[in-house]
Parts: sequence; C-alpha cells; structure tokens
Amino acid sequence: MVDILHGSKTAEQHGRHPRRRERLTLGAFLRRFTGVDEKILASVPQERSRYTSLGGVVVSTALIAGASMLGALTLLSHASPLYLVPVAVLWGLIIANVDRFLITSLHGDNDGWSRWGNVLIRLALAIVIGVFIAEPLTLKIFQERLDRQIMVERDQAISLTESRYKQCNPLKGPSPSGVNCNGYLLDGGDQALAVEGNMTQRQSTLKAAEDQLAADIAEHGRLERLRDQECYGKDTDQTTGIPGDGPECKIRKNALNTFLANHDISQQQADVAKLRAQIGSLAADRAGVEEERAAALSKKIAEHVEEKKRAYTDIGLLDRWEALGTVAGQSGMVNFAHWLLRIIFVLLDCMPIISKMLNGRTEYDRLLTQELRAGAACHEAELNFTTRQTTGDYEIKLREKERQLKAERGRIDRDQRVDEASRDDEIDRLARTFMSSMPTQR
Repeated sequence: MVDILHGSKTAEQHGRHPRRRERLTLGAFLRRFTGVDEKILASVPQERSRYTSLGGVVVSTALIAGASMLGALTLLSHASPLYLVPVAVLWGLIIANVDRFLITSLHGDNDGWSRWGNVLIRLALAIVIGVFIAEPLTLKIFQERLDRQIMVERDQAISLTESRYKQCNPLKGPSPSGVNCNGYLLDGGDQALAVEGNMTQRQSTLKAAEDQLAADIAEHGRLERLRDQECYGKDTDQTTGIPGDGPECKIRKNALNTFLANHDISQQQADVAKLRAQIGSLAADRAGVEEERAAALSKKIAEHVEEKKRAYTDIGLLDRWEALGTVAGQSGMVNFAHWLLRIIFVLLDCMPIISKMLNGRTEYDRLLTQELRAGAACHEAELNFTTRQTTGDYEIKLREKERQLKAERGRIDRDQRVDEASRDDEIDRLARTFMSSMPTQR
C-alpha cells in the first residue's frame, strides 16, 4: 500500500506507482464486493476474472436477499411496493456487506486451524443468513396454498367456537355435564333462572303432595275395604267372618274414621289441583322467559362468533409460517419443495465462502500477505524513526537546558563571591575608621 507519510517515494521503493483514478467498469464494480485491492490485483491480472465471478455471486445473493425481504414485506404490509422497495434494497446492501466482510476476512495465505476455524464460523453465519432469506421467499411462493389452508383452519375454529358456545349454553335446560365450558358460559338473564328455580321447587312440592295423596287414598281404600269385609261377614285372613256390628266391625270403623280425621283427602286434592294450576301458570311464564333467554343467548353467541371472525381479518407472516408446517406435513410434495428451496437459498448464500475456499490460496492472497507484511514493516520503521526523532529532539533540548542551568549557576556563584568580597572590604574600612577615631593612650 502507499505510505501516507512518505507518499509516492515509498511507493517507488516498493516498485509500484501511486494509485491512479481509473474508469469504473462492470468488472471493477463487481470486484468491489469481494474486498480486493485493485492496485495489488493489477500485478496479477489473471486473477481478475476469478474475483469478478466471486463478486457476481455476492451481488446475486444480495439481489435474492432483497427479493426475499420485498416478499416478506408484502406479506406483512398492504402498502404499495414502491414504498417497500427502499427497505428491500437496504436489506440487500446489508447482506452484500456481510458477505463482503466474510470474503475479505479470508483473504491472505494464512493457514492452520485458525483459518479453518474462521471458515467454519463464517460458514455457520452464512447458513443462518441463507435460512433467513429462504423462508420469506418460500412463504411468498406458496402464498395461495397457505392462505387457503389458513382460511380452512379459521373456518373450523369459528365453527368449533360457535358449537362450544351453543353446547355450553343450551336454549332449554341445564348445561351438559362432562364438557369443559371454562370461558364459554354466558348469562341469559336472572328472570329465566328465577322462574326455572321456582318451577323446579313447585314441581318438587307437587310431586311430594301427589305421592302423599296417592298414599292416603290407597290407605283409605284399604281401611274402607277391611271395614266392609268385617261388617258384612266376609271371611278372610284379616276378618272374623261374622256379620253384624260387632266389636271387630266397630274397630274397623274407628280406624277408618280416625284416618279420615287425620288425613283430609279432599283438601289434599284441592292443594294438588292448586299446585298444578300454579305450575301451569309458571310453565306459561317459563315459555316467555325462555324465549327471551334464548334470544339473549343467541345474540351473545352471534356477537362472540362475530368477534372471532373479526380477529381473523388479516393473515400475518406468522400465520403463514404455521400454515406452512401444516401443509408440509399434509403434502409430501410441498415438504420436498420447501426443503429444496431452503437448501438452494442456503447454498446460494454460502457460495461466496465456498467459492473462496474452492479457489484456495491465490497469487493475490500471497501478494496481499506480502503487502500487509511490508506495510507493517514500513509502519514499524516509521514508528521507530518518529520515536527516535522525538526522543533526540528532547535529548537536545535537555542538553541545552542543562548548559543554561550550569551557566546560570556559575553566574550566581560569581555574584556571590563579589558580594562577599565587597562585604569584607566594607568591614575592613569600618574597622579602620573605628580604630582611627579612638583616642591615643599616653
């Protein structure tokens, strides 16, 4: 590569000329998607066709990815395709950039487990991207079949919901036992329940009264028959066979009279008739409230069914995805086509990596490695030069600073000595003056 600091001089040292602006051709445009350096590739022009084809694979994968995204967006949104195309183009550019990164990371003649580890990781990433591209296109291809399946399943769900509501909320009678009606019970009105409960209570009372009346009538007939048999002298195992108003006849008469005194059959018959009349009136009332309850339940069931239908107005991407699994399970042909498309798109997205690995280490890879090493060596030399130059400048400045400090210390020492000499002279002068001013002793 051309050294930024040294410019064309460094390029000439490496035997190349600086990069020149060239006209962008279709081949150069495709090769840009492989991340190759046209300046290095110019040294081995025989490799251009290989990397042009590899760039074409990347562009094809990006176009398929964009078409897949456009298909997915049309399934998700009812907007005009003109508004969805920019998003699809952006997605295609993202996939192209990812594939370009995957290919670029394999340039060079590095070998060993690290290279194969990178290949496996990038291949796994390519497979994930391929699956993500394949599914929307598969859904778009089978859209009509999937929509039919979804409509059938929704009709079945609506019918099942309506049937469960009707089963758990019968228009007449209680809800059936053994049916899970959680979330399906509806309120048909308190009046119908009150009439139904009152009628059930009256019917229970009538049943008890009718049973008691039947038992009393039977007992009255038995006692009356025993009295007649005894008083008329009919010989049975329960009578004496002696006619007349004898003691046994009187006992039978007393037993019959006591029973009649304690059991008013006429009143019981009147009560039973009254209860029957009341139940008949309640039956007429129940018929009216049952009609109201049936109308209320029918209306509520229709509302819940309509609400279920409104929830199924749109068909989403996840709905089609679930339907694809159902249709694939029902039809072996659909399942085969689904997997075939998935494998094709996965292979297409993996083709850039597979093509790069099938090509092996090319002359371009060898030159690129040399270029990288030369660039690294130049950078290291430049860094060492800059470092040494900077440290040398600082050493010179340090020496100059030390010299200045030394000169300054000398000047200070000289000034100090001068000051000390001046002070000594001043002291001597003052001493002489003092001695001269002293009186002379005789």
